Amino acid sequence: MHDACSLLTTPTTVIDSVTLDLVSDREPDAWSRVEASVETIVDDGIDELFQSLRIPSVSDDPAALRESAAHIVSVLERDGWLTEIAVFDNNPIVMAQIGSSVSNSADLIFYGHHDVQPVDPLSAWSSPPFEPVIRDGRIYCRGAADNKGQFFCHIFAVRALRRALGAVPIRIALVLDGQEEAGSRELPAFVESRRARLEGARLCLTADGPTRQEKRPEVVFGVRGQLRVRLRIRTAATDLHSGNWGNLVPSAGWRLAQVLVQLKGNDGRVTVPGFYDGVVAPTQLERRSMRDMAFDLDEAARSVGAVSLDGPADADPLERLMFMPTFTVTGIQCGHSEKATIPTEAVAHIDVRLVAAQDPAAMFALLQAHLTKIAPDALLEFAGGYSPSRTPMETPIATAVIDAVRTGFRAEPLLVPCSGGTLPDSVFALKLRVPVLDVPYAGRDQRNHAPNENMRLDHVRAGSRTSAALIMQLTGR
Repeated sequence: MHDACSLLTTPTTVIDSVTLDLVSDREPDAWSRVEASVETIVDDGIDELFQSLRIPSVSDDPAALRESAAHIVSVLERDGWLTEIAVFDNNPIVMAQIGSSVSNSADLIFYGHHDVQPVDPLSAWSSPPFEPVIRDGRIYCRGAADNKGQFFCHIFAVRALRRALGAVPIRIALVLDGQEEAGSRELPAFVESRRARLEGARLCLTADGPTRQEKRPEVVFGVRGQLRVRLRIRTAATDLHSGNWGNLVPSAGWRLAQVLVQLKGNDGRVTVPGFYDGVVAPTQLERRSMRDMAFDLDEAARSVGAVSLDGPADADPLERLMFMPTFTVTGIQCGHSEKATIPTEAVAHIDVRLVAAQDPAAMFALLQAHLTKIAPDALLEFAGGYSPSRTPMETPIATAVIDAVRTGFRAEPLLVPCSGGTLPDSVFALKLRVPVLDVPYAGRDQRNHAPNENMRLDHVRAGSRTSAALIMQLTGR
C-alpha cells in the first residue's frame, strides 16, 4: 500500500532480539478494576470516536487532515496527554505522551493513522460513508476500522487505566500518521526529529488491518516492503490515425505488453535476474506457525471468485504470501476505446512487494538495469517505496504481547510470521532498533479500503482490553 521515499537509503535488516524481564502474573484485583472500567469507557467514548469518523480526512485533503488532528488532540488533552501536531509537508502527525516522566523516552510506542482512503464508489455504500451508524453490532463508516476505530482502543485503554488505577505506570508515546494511506513519506523525518522521545522503547505496536480467521485474534511479526514503479512506453511523438499509420508505427499498448511478458513467466516466477536475491527462508518456528494457520488455498480462491492462481506453484502458498517478493501490474493506461487511433504512449503501474533483506532502492536499480538490456525504449519511473520489517518470533517481548491479546480477546492468538501487506513498521524498526509487532483489532470482514468499511463493537472492547493488558503486562501488574 504505501511508500516512503527517504527509506530508500536505509539498509534492510532483521531486528535483533531484545531482552526483557516479564512478570506474567497480573495483580488480579487491579486487572478486574481495569477490565470493568474498559466496558464503561468504551460505551461512554463512542461519541468521541464518531466525531472523529465524521471528519473526511482523506489523505489528499489537507484541511480535513488538520481538522482531524485537532479533534484527536482535544480528546487526548482532556485525558491528560501531552500533545503536539507536527506538520511535515501537509502531513499533520499527532504525537502524544502520557505516563510517569513523560519528558523521558517512551517505554511503549503505539502507532496508527488518522487519514483514510477515498470512498469511491459512493453508490456501493449502504449509508453515507462519513456518517457513522451502528448496525448489527458494527460501526459502519470510512475509517471505522482503518484506522480510527483501532487506535481509539489505545486511547480508551489509557483512560480506563487512569480511572481504575489513578495513573499510567509506564511512559507511552502515541504516534498517529496523517498520510499512511498515501505512503507515510514524512514519517521517517518525523521519527528522526523526535528520536530522543522515542528511542529506547521496548516495543512499538500497531493495531491495523483485518485478521485472517473469524473470531481468532493474531500477532503479526513482520510486514513486506513495497516498491511502486511506472513502466512507460512511447512509440511516436503523437497519437496517429490507425488506418494511415497501421502496420507502420506500433501501438504503445502492444509494445508495453511485449515488455511485460518478458518480466514474468507463465509459471508465476519473475524472470528478472537477481529478483529473488535477499529472500530469507522461514525458520523452523515460522514454518510451524504457518502449519498452525491451516491455510486452504482452494477455499481462499473460491472466497474471492478467483479464476486462476498466481505465483510459483512449487512454493507453499503461505510462503509465497509471506516470504517471497511479488510483481503485480496494478493498472494500465493506454489509448481510448472510441478513437480510431494508434496510441503512442502506454503506462503500466507495477507493485513489487519486498521481503526480509530486500531493499526498494536496490530493487529499482535491478529492474532498471534489466529493462535497459531487454527494452531500451522503456522508461522506468520510481513511484514510492518501503523497506520490509521482520521481528524474530522468539523475541522475548512477544510473550507480553501474546498474553495481552489472549487476555483482551479471550482467545488464543494466531501467530503470523509476516503479513503479505505493508505498513511503515520499518521506520521504527530500523531507525530506532525497536521490535515492532502488529495486532489487528478489526475482524476478518472489516472491508478496509472498500465500501461499507466496518468495525465490530465487541472488537473495540477487545482491542481496548488488549492495549490495557499490554500496558499492565509491561509493568508487571
